[in-house]
Amino acid sequence: MSFFKKLFSSKKEPNNYGSNQSQINTKEYFDDRYTEDIIDPKMLEGCLKMIESYFIDNKIERKIETPINHPTNLDQVDQDGFGFLLYCKAFQIEESQAAMFLAYSFSDFLIKKYDFKLYMDSKPDYPLRSMTLKYEKDEVFLSLYPFEYTTKVLNGNSTFSDLVEKIKTQIDEMPDLEDLAKNSAN
Repeated sequence: MSFFKKLFSSKKEPNNYGSNQSQINTKEYFDDRYTEDIIDPKMLEGCLKMIESYFIDNKIERKIETPINHPTNLDQVDQDGFGFLLYCKAFQIEESQAAMFLAYSFSDFLIKKYDFKLYMDSKPDYPLRSMTLKYEKDEVFLSLYPFEYTTKVLNGNSTFSDLVEKIKTQIDEMPDLEDLAKNSAN
């Protein structure tokens, strides 16, 4: 049984993927819980090189030439060839580390393309949510959990491209703070 299957099979709480939960938090609560972070450039370089070598070693042509961490390319890494997890296993890299390579790579794409910011959550609601990306628009935040989502992709339940399409829609439909406050009061 894989690391992810073990992790998810022992999870008794309902899954909240894709939920549109809204909550209003104070700045003090946010600052106490979340610490802004960056992806270490050397770590990111290693992640991207691992993805690039996957394409080279499997003789797979990338659908999107650049950036290498484009969601379409990350989907190829998951779906084409013999799979990124198996590839990493050949280098004695554990599944969780392989997933983190993809999560960091995907996060970097979202940070650069959509101005997300990376945060570490000191009190995550679920085990795979200590790393979170947040997009802010007029004091309203859109949150996503790249490591958790990557495990969902690796388990065949979604794709990185699907998430990007959802993100585009969510960003376009984000309420302003006043509307959010009115809806929360109802």
